[in-house]
Amino acid sequence: MNIFVFTASNQSAQQHLEDTVEKSVDENILKKYLSENEFNALKAASQGEGYYCWGATPGTNNERNWNQIQEGDRILTYWNSQYHHISTIIFKVRNNQLATKLWGTLDGNTWEFMYFFKKPFEFDTPKLAVDTSEYLQSKYMGFAKIKEEKVDRIINEFGSLENLLEAGLSSTTIISPSTIKPSLIQDDMNILTAIKTKPFILLAGISGTGKSRLVRTLAYKTCSKDELRNDPKKPGNFELIPVRPNWHDSSELMGYVSRINGEKYITTSFLKFIAKAWKHTDIPFFLCLDEMNLAPVEQYFAEYLSIIETRQVKNGELVTDFIIAKESFENQELYTQLLADLGLNGSDFDEGISIPSNLVVIGTVNMDETTHSFSRKVLDRAMTFEMNNVDLTAGLELSKNDWSDPNTYIDKDDVIGQYTSGAEVYSQVFKEKDEVIGFLKKVNNELDGTPFKIAYRVRDEFLIYCFYASKNQTANWLINALDEMTTMKILSRIEGDETKTGDVIEKLLKLIDTDYPKSHSKLIEMKSKLQFGYTSFWS
Repeated sequence: MNIFVFTASNQSAQQHLEDTVEKSVDENILKKYLSENEFNALKAASQGEGYYCWGATPGTNNERNWNQIQEGDRILTYWNSQYHHISTIIFKVRNNQLATKLWGTLDGNTWEFMYFFKKPFEFDTPKLAVDTSEYLQSKYMGFAKIKEEKVDRIINEFGSLENLLEAGLSSTTIISPSTIKPSLIQDDMNILTAIKTKPFILLAGISGTGKSRLVRTLAYKTCSKDELRNDPKKPGNFELIPVRPNWHDSSELMGYVSRINGEKYITTSFLKFIAKAWKHTDIPFFLCLDEMNLAPVEQYFAEYLSIIETRQVKNGELVTDFIIAKESFENQELYTQLLADLGLNGSDFDEGISIPSNLVVIGTVNMDETTHSFSRKVLDRAMTFEMNNVDLTAGLELSKNDWSDPNTYIDKDDVIGQYTSGAEVYSQVFKEKDEVIGFLKKVNNELDGTPFKIAYRVRDEFLIYCFYASKNQTANWLINALDEMTTMKILSRIEGDETKTGDVIEKLLKLIDTDYPKSHSKLIEMKSKLQFGYTSFWS
């Protein structure tokens, strides 16, 4: 990805900005001055959102920069030492006549090195260039290209250009509802896209990086019902359950039958939270299993791991099998008692209780000598993120550490997905679907003959994740989505000694190059661990 900046400081440039950046160019003008092939290519790239463009006059520097423009590059507008717009370049053409028609001439030249971009986003408050001068520049003249090493640094440290311009708020910074914005949650870590793909997330990282705080923040940002905001300590759509090292069965979560002083079913906070989610299906509910791997996940969470794989869409509703089935009770009066204790209507749950579609389970994970590792059964069913970077200057302002309800809320449809299989999105208008499959085929060729080879579950989640990512297209969105998913769903499963993993890592490094910065960096890290005889995904 490249980042370009153009200036619009004088009066004539401001008029040009109004004519072709803030307003769409008349399609009839484009048809007249572009060739048929050029116009058709531009029309397809614009996707019906209008035609917005700028240009540069002839000159060595301008021509060199223009020649480096690629589809998907980012463009910023600049004047008065501030950035005002941001967009993504979709097409370029050198056309003297069209440029003259749109902007006239200056000293016999026109801005013929033209480039078109998506409808620009105008910042509510212009961004001071000096605030990001360490990464971009503080002053510009004409048409500029940001140096590649600076672009790499922006992506590595902030994840996106937008995040840098939003004062560099990072997903790994200790965050609170008063500082995080919905758009930044979406950009940082792509966690909302991951939840829409599969509502079972693992947040891994060293202790104290704000993993459980992030879950609570997401709950605050989605808790739009007044009746769920009566507890000053937490939103009503959030529950934190600390996992204990002695959990070796599911009774601590699923409840159990007690025969002390008569037979009765003992309910749990987990079941009560599921019941609560069923009563508010229009709001996302976040369950945080804190220190999830202090106990063997496959043992205490077995029912959920099985039932989450039964998710399917029926009659437009996302449903699962029963996590608690009435027929499993020897004494079915106990099931009736359980429904009453949970406040659930017997007629709606007469056969059993399933997982509500609005339930999001997020487990926080520390990988050290006190915890259990994850089997591929667990990793195949989860979306995995690492949170190991720490900003020691963050979280020091008392006003920003107070929990509070936001002014605007993230809508449920931006959190909860509607697809459960790859076939459902493969049939949609999703032109990049074959590129996703092609990428996975290449990866599987390198994994052939190893226990790390991927199958249909991972394929489906790649397709679903990339489909949702395509709806919010940013520069290089497909590469970024494949990069994120490779880290989450492929690299997280690779572990073992050099005999088992050495060749695999070397082969993947050749395929997953620096175009995929997150995955490539993780592979380098995993390779370096082999000098000690063993490697894994976990830092």
